[in-house]
Amino acid sequence: MLIALRGDDRARIEAAQAAKGPAYACPGCGEPLTLAKGRIRRPYFGHRPGAVCSYAALETWEHQQAKEDFATAYRARSLSCDVEVEVLSVDGDRRADVLLHAPGEAYRVALEVQHSTLDYATLERRTGAYLAAGVAVIWVPILIRKRLGETNRIAGTEIFYVSHYSAPPWQLWVHDLQGQLWFYDPVTRGVWRGMLDNCMLYRNPTSWFADGDEHSAGGHWYASERWSSLFLQGPFSLSQLRARRVKWAPRKRRSYYLPGGIGADFVLADEPADYTMPVRIAAAETETARGFHYYRVEHRVDNAWVGASLAEMPLPDTVREIVPNVMSLKALRAET
Repeated sequence: MLIALRGDDRARIEAAQAAKGPAYACPGCGEPLTLAKGRIRRPYFGHRPGAVCSYAALETWEHQQAKEDFATAYRARSLSCDVEVEVLSVDGDRRADVLLHAPGEAYRVALEVQHSTLDYATLERRTGAYLAAGVAVIWVPILIRKRLGETNRIAGTEIFYVSHYSAPPWQLWVHDLQGQLWFYDPVTRGVWRGMLDNCMLYRNPTSWFADGDEHSAGGHWYASERWSSLFLQGPFSLSQLRARRVKWAPRKRRSYYLPGGIGADFVLADEPADYTMPVRIAAAETETARGFHYYRVEHRVDNAWVGASLAEMPLPDTVREIVPNVMSLKALRAET
């Protein structure tokens, strides 16, 4: 964990600002903590052997790094934020990984960095708790590169395409809630804008005889229930991110419910508020008597959709100061 209570005055202190020597206690259980601070790994607090506490149980180093990086990037702009802070609501206490404060305390935005699996009920309850407290929330998945498989870059863009991405159900929920995903990348220590689309598969035609009659099946495309198409744009430096509030309408999607209220999302600096990634999976017809069609990756060029040219390429290991191809001239509202 990155936060502890200092022994003398019980004040909250972050591991990066703490010094070895004083006593520290866990904010959750109150038991003593040990400060780990060296030259290689980032500073953190840990329980002593034998302690039983769920306050920061099973938290990965990627999770800790993400919290630290978001807080550092926000404070570098002379803005206020807290790490691992409790947010009170009528539905119980929520502990935000990072809590951003808009200038003048106009509003607050909680960042929930997520690595492990969550069920729909937990996602809905936690999001609802933030909304009930008047705190907007942005869910931030951690990008695990080895789970992507083959990545292809779309020619003429900084967008990468993953044809068969096994999206965890909770990421589908967040994507439907926010309209997109913002992945934290532990390799670049930046973020990727992610968009999910259908993974279209072709079922080959087949025929057989039974009871003297010929039967047939297949010969059509269908959306896979297991796989999704994933588009990734970036990687962007955290310094380019701005948090904005958006209004969510309560709605039902797939087999779950999405809460309504004043939520939040990221937008890049100097980017139009209505920007969307100019890519999609779409049907393309061929010139045959049967009107046969197939599905392909398309991207928008000069307001027209064209087939994308793909080249296999690994994701870059460093962030780039990228400004997306702007498709709108609407002015961006003031963001945090």
